[in-house]
Amino acid sequence: MSALPATVPVAVVGAGQSGLAVGYYLRRAGVPCVLLDAGSGVGESWRRRWDSLTLFTSARFSALPGLPFPGPGARYPGKDEVVAYLREYARRFDLPVLPGHRVLELRADDGGYLLTTTRGECRAGQVVIATGAFGTPRVPEFAAALGPDVRTLHTGDYRGPAQIPPGTVVVVGDGNSGRQIAVELAGTHRVVLSCGDTVSPRLPQTVVGRDMFWWMSVLGVMSMPVSMEAPDPVVGDRVPALVAEGRIRTVGRITAARGAELLVAGGERVRPSAVIWATGYRSDWSWLDPAMLDEAGRPRHTEGVGVLPGSHYLGLYRMRTRGSALLGFVGRDAERVAAAVVGAASTSSAAKGEPA
Repeated sequence: MSALPATVPVAVVGAGQSGLAVGYYLRRAGVPCVLLDAGSGVGESWRRRWDSLTLFTSARFSALPGLPFPGPGARYPGKDEVVAYLREYARRFDLPVLPGHRVLELRADDGGYLLTTTRGECRAGQVVIATGAFGTPRVPEFAAALGPDVRTLHTGDYRGPAQIPPGTVVVVGDGNSGRQIAVELAGTHRVVLSCGDTVSPRLPQTVVGRDMFWWMSVLGVMSMPVSMEAPDPVVGDRVPALVAEGRIRTVGRITAARGAELLVAGGERVRPSAVIWATGYRSDWSWLDPAMLDEAGRPRHTEGVGVLPGSHYLGLYRMRTRGSALLGFVGRDAERVAAAVVGAASTSSAAKGEPA
């Protein structure tokens, strides 16, 4: 598909892993749809991640519905392999992706929805918001107090050690991303890793020769609901070994910045040449119809079914289970959301006296 249609039964906002997965199920059900994506091509958000990024799920647990991830199932793919896989997925199933169509506004309109994009407008009977779990980089406000001589990057802008000036680099945030980056930088820099107040569970990548996600799947962990407050596990953590070797030093939570220094809880001061903020992302839902949002500005939905008829969500962090935002597990939610779309279409047709 090359042109934005004036009308379409279903518009999917986002053509990342979530959008592609629901597009697959919609195509199988014979439901015409379009996938609107802000990026220049499929897999753009993965392409922009740091060069050495590898998945913490093995290839066997990193596939979307209908297409196994290529290569041996026990290996851990890199980000460029993920980009290639997603592009092949869209091509293989002839998914109607329109890149370069950022949705600026989505409003309920005459029993359906009006989507205003950077390349025109489109009316849809139903919408699936599949913009994913990662949106705008989140950086603490006090970061602005760092002096101009300290190089600062969010993980969304980090590519590799060559970006970082010599000296001490502080990685703020000790989740999977922060720890992967700290390990990489330990080969070229003095690294200080700032850990938060919450201790995340540490999981090995393999147990008794089996991938950790094999065990979590078999035991039903990936299919269970999980509290939004529960910390994410760190998988395959190499930091403790590098701490023992003296190549990474850990400190507590960073509480403030003053010129050339970062202040650590407890009173320590660190003078870095660079800071990498591995502090996650926040979502911006201001482009959605206010009637779709709660008092805190978040989407109102029940397991992906929105409060307004014909609105659906996919790929939100822990939307239904621990795997709702993960590449290899989002397909389960996508199948349910696609079924809800088909059901809503049938109900609408019946109410109008049309054949289902």
